[in-house]
Amino acid sequence: MRRELRKPEESYDNSPRACKPSKGCTFVPPIRPPPYLSKETPTVRPAIAILKGAGNDRVPTPAFASLYRKLTSFLAEVFPPSENPQSLYPPLSADEFVSRRFATAPEFHRHLSQELWTLLREISGNKRQVNRKKLYDHQFAHLIWTVASLTDGPNSPTSFFIQGAPGTGKTLTLGVLMQACIRLQQRQLMKGKIAYCTAKPYHLSDKVRGKGMGHRRVLRTPPYTHSEKDINRLRLALCRMDQQFMKRCFPRKAWNALFAKRPATEDEARRVIDDYFQTAGLSVAESDGTMFANVVKILASLATTVRGPSGATELLTLPPVPDVTQQIDSHTGDAAFAIPPDYPVFARENIGISTATRGEARVVLEPALMFTSVRQIERYQEELHRHVQVILCDEAQRRQPLAFQEPVVSARAEQVPLVFAAGSQWYGKAWNCRSPRHSFPESIRRGILPDLGVRIFPSAQALHYPSETEEAVEQLLKLFFQPLSNFNELGLPQPHDVNTLVVVHTRLVDPMVERLRQAYATRNPSATVRPFHGNEEDREALQIWFDAEGEGPNVLVSSAAIVKESLDLLSLRHLAVGAKVSADVLYHLIGRLAHGRSRRNKTDRMLVTLQQLADGNLAATPFVALDHGQNFPDEGFTWINGHALMSARAFQQDERRLARKKRTPDSVEVPSHGRRKRGMPPPIKMASGTSLLPGKNGRVIDPNVREHTNPLINNRALVPIVHETYDPKKGPPSREQTRLWAAECGGLTVFDNYPSIMLAVKEAHDSGGDPRHALEQKLSRLRERYG
Repeated sequence: MRRELRKPEESYDNSPRACKPSKGCTFVPPIRPPPYLSKETPTVRPAIAILKGAGNDRVPTPAFASLYRKLTSFLAEVFPPSENPQSLYPPLSADEFVSRRFATAPEFHRHLSQELWTLLREISGNKRQVNRKKLYDHQFAHLIWTVASLTDGPNSPTSFFIQGAPGTGKTLTLGVLMQACIRLQQRQLMKGKIAYCTAKPYHLSDKVRGKGMGHRRVLRTPPYTHSEKDINRLRLALCRMDQQFMKRCFPRKAWNALFAKRPATEDEARRVIDDYFQTAGLSVAESDGTMFANVVKILASLATTVRGPSGATELLTLPPVPDVTQQIDSHTGDAAFAIPPDYPVFARENIGISTATRGEARVVLEPALMFTSVRQIERYQEELHRHVQVILCDEAQRRQPLAFQEPVVSARAEQVPLVFAAGSQWYGKAWNCRSPRHSFPESIRRGILPDLGVRIFPSAQALHYPSETEEAVEQLLKLFFQPLSNFNELGLPQPHDVNTLVVVHTRLVDPMVERLRQAYATRNPSATVRPFHGNEEDREALQIWFDAEGEGPNVLVSSAAIVKESLDLLSLRHLAVGAKVSADVLYHLIGRLAHGRSRRNKTDRMLVTLQQLADGNLAATPFVALDHGQNFPDEGFTWINGHALMSARAFQQDERRLARKKRTPDSVEVPSHGRRKRGMPPPIKMASGTSLLPGKNGRVIDPNVREHTNPLINNRALVPIVHETYDPKKGPPSREQTRLWAAECGGLTVFDNYPSIMLAVKEAHDSGGDPRHALEQKLSRLRERYG
């Protein structure tokens, strides 16, 4: 009987019996450490053998057939095909998968598929432990779906969208995909680069560095050091606290000399400063004791400075870094845990630690805005874009896969790159493959996320005031400290006694902080209230402060545009929204709440407090924005504040428990959110309010006047007069210059009501793009979405 030899390009059997270099057999070697890896890097076992035979006789190996049956059965169990018609599922038979989908797929697809099957086998054998975390069922199932969808014959897909609710671990799923790609690079089966992108620049640092490294970077402890810019920034911040003290005791030259000694403890910092004072003949007055203590903490890397209300500088003392002298891996976040030490990585300084240039790097960490920027493509297409083979994008938002692939193809790359994106919302973009959807209710049912309670106010019969008015703020503050009898019965802490994120209009952040501080001073002096205005240096510091254990609750106040997708507050238990938001923005704000990790028992729940406003969107409620599985009448209904919403079990238990009570203090009437017919009265009771916004301060706002109901079409604002031109070399355009551009294209009122526009303009400048074009695009999207 004549035996047919396998062709090298069709051989994927690298099991021990096939590892002899005989004629017609291709050997895929185990991973050996390249020169840039340390000698301690372990050798990874050979990849799994997927098929044997050639031509029409290609069949799966017994080991792969067993693995395939096990994993695809698990996929169908976690994500039933009948509930996910949008997804491509693998065939039941391993023979059919190998012969029709795998064997005829492009070479790189086969290599990556084989590596992923191998990695899934190892993860499964290791009790699904990845980056010191155990993969949830849906995470492991999403990985199975990805590898099963990766190969589909000659027309294998090039773009994949993994959909899951916020806080359900999509970043770790992408991290496993990066691990497979890095192993392919180590096996020398992938010549190109890996690009990891996020929707916003500030997302990247959290997902790459991880909490531990973020803590070290904020305090500039090893492996980070204080740069000259950092040292000067800290001195200027302290000068804003007490300029005379800093000028007299710590001039710039002496300040730099103190940081050069880098004391490691508070006592050592005091000794260094005492020696300097003795040499310089200085002394500290008793009235300057607080500022002297601040300087000691800053010098000892125990504290940093953050912006307080009205631009004031405040000291933020953070917990000491554990094992501060011990060197740890530079990338510990879920996205980049698989990057080995000293691996060729390029990242900007505020994102991670670079070990190579763009051209030399095997992994590039870039915000999506910069990776797709026209100017960046022109500058770096030869050393970066042309060589990118795989793109991983966390929270692709409304971007299409072509937005990532086109820069690579236009740079004359050898092949179209594979794009794997993860996101919480599906916007109907042209992705080749869309994963089974993992929803909020499913996460709660499986115990991944805590349950969600809802408190909505005021009741439909009570007065509703316009947004950003004195009356609306007073209404919010009154209810904020009002106890929930429902929570007392469940044995849960009251909402004002737990860590809280308060969302208000961007111009009201500082006034709200001042009012909350005054209110807490009489109710709970141990509470701490701080503002967040989007500053990059403050972001990580405030996240660490928020999650640190303290005597009282930590309360963070910010605007929706700044926090809706940017903060992972692990100890967050209460979200209070007192601003106009759309249903989509509310969904993403609740996503911040979903990142909390403090579930304790079956009755425990997070809480969303939502204020309905006279000029707001009545449909922007958790009852509409979330896929909760409950049925509510369109014409309005009665709701018990604090009642569970997302979990069917908790919802039914609360209904049975509260059914015995005809009326409770927590009862409210939720109004109808449907479109009103002309001439019909509004479903809520409305009243005028006194505006708190600059430019309108003290003006009475009548919600019944049409010009105030939709700021997107209100064009009666004054056009500013600005005598300046934008120069990219001098920094981003000023707010006045940007406001003038907005006025010139008829979007002045839109600009004044949406602070996210200024963020988009600054990001365009930082990435080398056109800020004015970014402004016009943002205005257009806002008009389309809300107009």
